[in-house]
Amino acid sequence: MSDMRVMVIQQGARRNYTYARQLEAAGLLHSVVTDAAWPESGPGLAGRLAIGLVPRLSRTLGRRTVHGVPGVRLRASALPNLASLSRRIVHEERAYAIADEALALANRWRGLDGASIVVNYQGNGGSFLDYAKRKGAKIVTDFIITPKYLEIERDEQARWPEWEAHVTPQAVIDFYRRRVSHLVQISDVYLCPSQAVVRDLAELPGFVADRVRVLPYGVSGMALHQGVPVPGRVLFAGAAGLRKGLPYLANAATVLKRVRPDVQIVVAGQVADTVRERPEVRDLTFLGVLDRQQMADEFARADVFCLPSLAEGSATSIFEALANGLPVVTTASSGSVVTDGVEGFIVPERDGERIAKAILAIVSDRAKRMSMSQAASATAQRYGDDACGEAFVAAIKDLDGRGA
Repeated sequence: MSDMRVMVIQQGARRNYTYARQLEAAGLLHSVVTDAAWPESGPGLAGRLAIGLVPRLSRTLGRRTVHGVPGVRLRASALPNLASLSRRIVHEERAYAIADEALALANRWRGLDGASIVVNYQGNGGSFLDYAKRKGAKIVTDFIITPKYLEIERDEQARWPEWEAHVTPQAVIDFYRRRVSHLVQISDVYLCPSQAVVRDLAELPGFVADRVRVLPYGVSGMALHQGVPVPGRVLFAGAAGLRKGLPYLANAATVLKRVRPDVQIVVAGQVADTVRERPEVRDLTFLGVLDRQQMADEFARADVFCLPSLAEGSATSIFEALANGLPVVTTASSGSVVTDGVEGFIVPERDGERIAKAILAIVSDRAKRMSMSQAASATAQRYGDDACGEAFVAAIKDLDGRGA
């Protein structure tokens, strides 16, 4: 193998800097380029001063600590964080692009500095990716979510008017589509967390099937608690919005209340007051935003996990549910590794009746529930950090000396 050196570019602490750690362990990491972050030794003088002036920043210290990577390989800049304030005056997708350009600017003066591969999440790094491509580097892009998610959101907003505060404009959808289409064209490898992402990515111009590598994210750094499931307690975790299929989950709760009033669907995550107040959700129980400990407790208490999502990459919450031995009821668009009838059920999208039927089949048959629980735990073990890391590193090494 040649002297392969891999630069990772990412905004935020996505997946706890997993790619950087895995590459470092394999001896392949050149650097990790990101916004505000610190090595394990702690923040530098500027970081300590910022925390002194704004004490609440200390809460981000743990999340923004890059473990397993020497400080010399960390290229962190607060410029993208400042640029992200642009979301106050422009739509969110353009604000993401502005922050990516700020990260490009912060890294451009150093250039590739010997890196031969650049790994990025969904275009993080902006025009630096084009620069790296012109300089001969290979571009590996992790497409973290289906490229159609904004279109799906808008369709749901039309189906369920007044559930959300705004309707996604066509101009925003077009802007996002152009960005993702450009990524498809310049990327040598498409890392896709699920076949659901591949399916929608294939509709974009310039898509090359041979560039696809399907690499599920798996379970990373979550706390598992021993607990006794509460029979009939169904957990949903995530931002409770239209894209996650909330109206259909609410419909399932109403159906279940008629036939099994002891079954309770609880929703852990952010939810707008306007949604809480809607009559359609009266049979859901909203827990609000929970901290890490509280969330672990909820997974330990749950009997079934349900995520009827319409657009994901590969929902992390489902991996967490599997790791906790929970049978899962979900859709194909959640991008999960669940096999229908094994670790749970795959149900059609936008079908509250089928969601309710699947939940009922699990909670009413304790032997089936036990079998699915055991299968869930076994599947989670196949998608741990080590296994997923080995698959990722193998995909990177496969780029050595070959075209995409």
